[in-house]
Parts: sequence; structure tokens; C-alpha cells
Amino acid sequence: MPNEEIPQKEIQKAKEYLKEQKTPMSEIIERTVEELKIKGMPKEAILALMLHKLKKEKINEKEITGLFGEKTLEIMQTIIRMEEIIQTNYGKIPAETLGSIALSISNEFEPIIVKIAETANELEAGTDTEEVKIAEDVYAPLATKLGLNDYAWKLQDYSFKVTTPEGWRKIKNLVSKPRKEREELVETVRKEIEELIKGKLTAEVSGRPKNFRAIYEKLKKVPFQRMHDLYGVRIICNTEKECYEALGYIHSKYEIIPEAFDDYISKPKSDGYKSIHTAVKRGKDVVEVQIRTWEQHLRALGQSYWSYKKIRKDKEFEKELSWERQLIEWQKETGKPPLGKKISGRKIFVFTPKNEAIALVQGASVIDFAFAVHTDVGKRMEKAKVNGKFVPIETKLNNLDRVEIIVSEKSQMKKAWLVSALSDKARTKIKTFFGMASAQPKKIITKISDVKKIKMAECCHPLPGEDVVGVKTTKRKIVLHRKDCPNICKINKNKLMEIDFERERGKTRIRVTVIDRPGILGEMLGEIRHSGATLINTNFKMKHSGYAEAIFEIEIGGAAKLERLLEKLEDIPSVQSAQRA
Repeated sequence: MPNEEIPQKEIQKAKEYLKEQKTPMSEIIERTVEELKIKGMPKEAILALMLHKLKKEKINEKEITGLFGEKTLEIMQTIIRMEEIIQTNYGKIPAETLGSIALSISNEFEPIIVKIAETANELEAGTDTEEVKIAEDVYAPLATKLGLNDYAWKLQDYSFKVTTPEGWRKIKNLVSKPRKEREELVETVRKEIEELIKGKLTAEVSGRPKNFRAIYEKLKKVPFQRMHDLYGVRIICNTEKECYEALGYIHSKYEIIPEAFDDYISKPKSDGYKSIHTAVKRGKDVVEVQIRTWEQHLRALGQSYWSYKKIRKDKEFEKELSWERQLIEWQKETGKPPLGKKISGRKIFVFTPKNEAIALVQGASVIDFAFAVHTDVGKRMEKAKVNGKFVPIETKLNNLDRVEIIVSEKSQMKKAWLVSALSDKARTKIKTFFGMASAQPKKIITKISDVKKIKMAECCHPLPGEDVVGVKTTKRKIVLHRKDCPNICKINKNKLMEIDFERERGKTRIRVTVIDRPGILGEMLGEIRHSGATLINTNFKMKHSGYAEAIFEIEIGGAAKLERLLEKLEDIPSVQSAQRA
């Protein structure tokens, strides 16, 4: 059933339920409901928008599931948790990190889109001034990444109005037209361009006026009289050839401003940005026109959910959506032999019962969490719950787990905790408590010539430049582990030895989580190639949520180069995380 045709009786049923719970629906929520229906949001998300304002003590999970469905309850609870996490941790961890956490709370986009829409409309109505900084620092960037431009400008402009009232008034005086009139001008130009290229090019034409905050920031670099992009129109074509054809049509209809022309397709910016920029006169107004391909557009915008949905309907792009096809094309281009396949953020965030975020390394356990909260909590830890269920305290944690530590009046410390503790703080506190010296390997320097076979440990894949420990397995065989490998503490220290061993390159695996889009695999493979690494094997899993996970087995020249590669991969638009597997 199309979302625009959600039966009114379902909306009415939710309204009546809210009335019974003495939480009537506000005009802002009603307006947001209508907007999200037009955008094609599923009915469960719209019902969740209406219901999530219920106070916690009034949320009857069984009742809501029975009346509105399990999916509605799930989205509703995700929105509530996201709100709590962001409110609790804002100012304690970077806003960008909070945005990433918000996106990772659910495998679907519906909860964050609902929250963005609601916040934007509340801010416009002046009813959300208490959380205006969160709207500005967290929700506005997320709206831009998700391609929700109508909400992005509201979040930016109305938060700007509250935080910088003098700047707002200054821009309002400079810009003569009200927002509605400016939007009408852009829409008129957009329709003119559509008519101009009709039957000649297949392209998408969109546009919007520049928001007040963006104008204010640009004024710091450019005088208002030389600002050519107060009104912007974007043309997205299928090929670069079509981009230049579109440019010709634009210049044939409008008077151009020569000094505002830039061709970043033939001469890309240093960060790889590609697009043609030109500015034209339309009466007394100046309109900037940007022309680019879909690939260039997605690279510029990053994680653009709505644009991605449009692309998926384009048959020309369906072939590119196959990662296997991208891999084959890349191999042809580089002359690499076909690779075999194997089925198969360096940091996680875990939450206290009060939704305070605790950053831990991947692979950390409940023990690491307890000591990260407070040394005394770690020492007196007796039991633990993860996501509401009792678990052994050696349990490894996953991103976004909620952990509750039950403490005793007396110390519960055990030497055995060292096996599962990964963080330096936890291990140091445990060793200090028991008066243990750090388990140092024997001061033996072994020459390569004395060893028949040196093997890299499969559990940690040590790379050149990393501190390693040799584990003697037989008289002339040694397995090298990274010094921070958690398995070292399980090995008899009499078998440990320092070893003088240098290599130029080493093998390891990396895991990359992305929002799938055309060309993303090729961009990742390109960064791997530019790093000097050799791709040995690869595997990827496609998920219904629009996410994909890629595992690359590579050979690379050391830990420092790997770290740089991971950073480069994380800079690619759509990449959520890149980490050592």
C-alpha cells in the first residue's frame, strides 16, 4: 500500500490512543506526519513519530504491539533511545561521533529521519530552543548527509537564529526576499532548465536558496556583492559528456558571469571534488548552476539516502550496483588476476544504564567496561547485565550494548580476569591488586638464521613496525604475536621471547562497513592500491538495510601505512567504518 494512502483510521486510532494516555498530538507532529507521508515513509515510522512522545511509564509494549504492530514499537523505542543517548552525551563526546552513534543505533534510516523531521519543525516553531545546539551540531549534519535538504536548511537557519541573533538580523537585512519568494525563484529557474534540456538530455534538476548560516559563513571570505550562489540549481547527468552538453544549453539561454565559472571536472580540486560551476543572470538576480555526474554527486554529498533510492531505479546503474561486477572491472583495469572468495570503527561505544557513552577498543569485555566506568566499580564487580540479561563478566561487548554492573561491598578481583581484560587500565589495575609484575618476555634476542620457521599469529596478524613477542612452539619454530594480543596472557611466560625480526611487508585483514552506492567498491580498491598494499583476497556481504560489509585481505608495508589506509577509507563518502579485522 502506498504510504500516501495510509488509512486515516490508523492515524485516528493513534490519536485516540494518545488522548487516552493524556498525551495529545501537537500541531507540529501533525504537520510532520503529513510531510513524511508525502516523502513516502512507511506507516510504521509515521505511527512511531506520533507515539514516541509518550512518557516511559505510559509505554505498554504489549498494547502498542497489538494495536500498531511490532515494527512501530521498534522504531518508536529506537527514537527514544537515540534521544536519550544524544541528550546524555552531548558535550562529552564529539558531535560528529554522536551522529555516527545515532546512525548505527538502527539498521534502518526511519528512526533518524523521523527525529530530524520532528526537530526541524519544532525549531521552526520556536518550541525546541533548549536543544538548539544539538539540532545545530548533530541533527543538521545528519540531515545533509541523508539528503534531507528541506529539513537541513531549517535546522541550520533556525538554530542560527537562536545562537547568533545579530548575524541572523544582518543576513536578513542583506537578503531582500523572504524564504518563500526565494524558493519560488529557484523553482522557476529549475523548471526553465528542465524545459530547456527536455528531449535532449536525461538529467535530474534540483535547486534551493542558500540558507542564512551558509551566507553568514561565506561573508567572512567573500563580500556580499560578489556572492554568486544565493540561489543554486544543480543538474545531475549520467556522463561527463552530458555535463558539458548541459553547460552549453545553460550558456545559450542565460547571460553568464565569466569570473564565476570553474570547471572542476577537467581540473578537480585537491580533495577529488568534481563539478562544473557557472553563474548566470536572470533579471536582477544571479543563480549559480552546478553540473556533475551521479558518481560525482554522491562523492560530494556522501551518504545520500534519497538520491541513492532514485539511482536504484535507473537501469544504467543496476550493473554498477553489483560488487562482483565492480571487482571484475577493477581487476581488468589494473591487470590483476582474479581473486578467490572466502565466506567469512576500531572503537565501540557502550552505554551505562543512564545512557552515558563509554568508548572502548574493539574486542573489549565487560571487565574493561567496569574499569572504564570507575576503578572501584571494576574491583567490586560481582555480576553484569548486557542489554537487560545477566552474562558472564568475561563477555565481549558489541557496539551500542547497554551494560549494568552489579557491585559487592567487598572486592571481587580475580587473576583470571586478565584473560578477558583488553584495556591497559583494567590489566594494570588487576596486576597491581595482586602484586604481579608485567609478564615480560625473556630477554632473548633470536637471529633469523637461528630459526627454521617464523609464523605470524593468525589471531592478531602482526605487521612491520609493531611491537611483537615471539612464542616458542618447538626448538626452531616461533609464532609472532603483537604485544597487545589478548592471547599472550594465556601463554606460559617461559615460552615468550623478544625477537629481533624485521620484515618489509605483512599480511592482515580489514573490515569496511559502507552504505552501498554505485562505484563505492572501486573507490575503496583505489585507496588500497594507492597505499601500496597488495590485495590478496576479498569478500563482501550485502544487507537489506542498504549497508554492505567488505573484508579485504591485504599485504602492506607496516602498521603506520595500515593506519593511513584506514583513515583514507573512512574519508570516502558512504564509508561508515574501516578497521582491522
